[in-house]
Amino acid sequence: MANNKTLCCICNEEKITYPCEGCSKRFCFVDLEKHRQILNDELHHITNEYNEFKQTINEQKQNPQNHSVMNQINQWEIQSIEIIQKKAQNCREIFNKSLPTFFNDIETKFNDLNEQIIQIRKENEFNETNLNYLRNQLIEITGELNNPSSISAKQNSQRLINDISIILSK
Repeated sequence: MANNKTLCCICNEEKITYPCEGCSKRFCFVDLEKHRQILNDELHHITNEYNEFKQTINEQKQNPQNHSVMNQINQWEIQSIEIIQKKAQNCREIFNKSLPTFFNDIETKFNDLNEQIIQIRKENEFNETNLNYLRNQLIEITGELNNPSSISAKQNSQRLINDISIILSK
């Protein structure tokens, strides 16, 4: 009788073996069953990963705010707001530090004007020219208080924050 036994790739014994088309190895019947079980386990693992991925897709469809790109957008927004708030706070501090000097200058001009008014009243000698001068001085001081020439806020044309955009590719 012809010997149709070959070497099993697992147990290394000469037995009747069966080929696996996927890995091109030959297995005895017992080891072939084990090999098939390993393949079934791998298929089960792939099926579980597939189901988890399917669940992830459904969750992201229902809650797009949880998507990683949305998280990047939210993080950019938070960081941009923080940068703007820090810059605004810095400008407020500089403005507040300059206020004593600014108000001191205004009060000096205001007190000078007051002295002139007191002097004119005291001497009781004035005409339309004097009144126009006093009125113009008061208008000038008021204008300086409401719209100071020595302090202003200027917006820079350079970007304070980086721009963000969504890139869609196929």
